[in-house]
Amino acid sequence: MSSTLSTSLIILSLLFSCNAFSEDAETSAKSEWIELFNGTDLTGWEGDPGIWRVEDGYIYGAGACTDHKGYKSYLINRSHVFQDFILEAKFHMASGNSGINYRCHDWDKQSNKLYEVSGYQHDIAGGGLWDIYSTSSKKRYSVKKSSTSAKRNQWNTIRIEANGRKLIHSFNGVKCMEFVDDDENGGFREKGFIALEFHDNGTKIKFKDIRVKVLNAPSTTTAQPASKEAEKKQ
Repeated sequence: MSSTLSTSLIILSLLFSCNAFSEDAETSAKSEWIELFNGTDLTGWEGDPGIWRVEDGYIYGAGACTDHKGYKSYLINRSHVFQDFILEAKFHMASGNSGINYRCHDWDKQSNKLYEVSGYQHDIAGGGLWDIYSTSSKKRYSVKKSSTSAKRNQWNTIRIEANGRKLIHSFNGVKCMEFVDDDENGGFREKGFIALEFHDNGTKIKFKDIRVKVLNAPSTTTAQPASKEAEKKQ
């Protein structure tokens, strides 16, 4: 009896250990993702309050620019600087155009536009790759067109994979663009922050479930201070 009891206890202990290991592994896998939006408010984000707000668990961009008239304003997250990563998010586009910009830097060439960035963009209307305010000495803007597009008036899943010079864009699990940025004129961007685009005053766009998984080196996510323009406004 004693031998049987001991064997049973050992088996139960092993089963418990395996189950605990499985749960720990699952928790660890989930924790690899960095959540950029808490679903409640715009903590970690900076943008024009006349455009960006949180409604029913999503980020809503609609309205009109207050710092300038016309077009383009970004909701910026400087809490991390990402180098190699996978970004996933859901968006719902009712009207206008938008995009998710990555490996971004502040763009201060136009002093009347407080929330402006340069960087790569996953265009939401078509899925292509844009180089916003290119750093290349060779003119480039629409770098690579898409083979598919998102659907309006419903939630879509967007995915960006930036691994070194290789950039991949996807919509709803379908790859729509792949590009290797071998630009020899200074256009390649190694790292930067994330920003959401408000394209113009007719845009109505929603974002939620924004998360990033770092690839290769964990040290590629670091906090970055607010821009000089933001500090002046504060």
